[in-house]
Amino acid sequence: MVRRARVVASLALCSLMVTTASYGRDQNDSLGGTGITLYEISERVTFDPDPSAPGVVRRNASSLLQGFAELGTPLCPSQLLISVPRIESCTIIATGTDSVSTITGLGPVSGTFDVVINAPGNSAVHVPDLPVISGTFSGDVDLSLAVLHHVPLGSITGTFTITQMADPSNGQLFPLPTPVILPFDGTFRMPFAIDAQGKSVKSNRKSLAFYLADDMRTRIPVQQTERSVGFPTVRLEVNFGR
Repeated sequence: MVRRARVVASLALCSLMVTTASYGRDQNDSLGGTGITLYEISERVTFDPDPSAPGVVRRNASSLLQGFAELGTPLCPSQLLISVPRIESCTIIATGTDSVSTITGLGPVSGTFDVVINAPGNSAVHVPDLPVISGTFSGDVDLSLAVLHHVPLGSITGTFTITQMADPSNGQLFPLPTPVILPFDGTFRMPFAIDAQGKSVKSNRKSLAFYLADDMRTRIPVQQTERSVGFPTVRLEVNFGR
């Protein structure tokens, strides 16, 4: 199934890369050593009663995400090296929603995603914006550590489903006869700030910020490229097929 996804992506991307110069990431950007690293560019949150569970409040959120897929992963096939020898990664954008119980920290998540390149006519430094692979994702999030214990880590399991690809002749998206389903799991790292005494403080656009490593002790500094208009972002690290 993964091999099929690479072939599907390659057919669309390799043809479009011949006429498009900008697709990869800056060499200073970090993928966190995973298949895909996405950053929460913005988020809207509401707290609403759960209609199926009286007395329970749910944290409902919608987010815009952007990040990069490593070369050789299903959403960034290594066949791209044929057309673009210097490509290092593929740009991913996504919109997602989740509904998490404030009692358990568990809930469903779903959304849409696109693999994008720089559209013809854009400058070389323009944000990639032309979709060449599109689809949906769904799954379940576990934010119990964050919701119940204030530990800035979470997890997600689910599937990416590739539903559309670009027509090599005109660049327009068309639906696949059979969608390609890719299981994944991932880790959320929520940014936090601490003072000189090691106590948590309110973060802002000017303060130092960190992510928490899996050992729940090590602090990972948030890089400048991991901020959105100065604010440190939530980082989502995604792995395929584990």
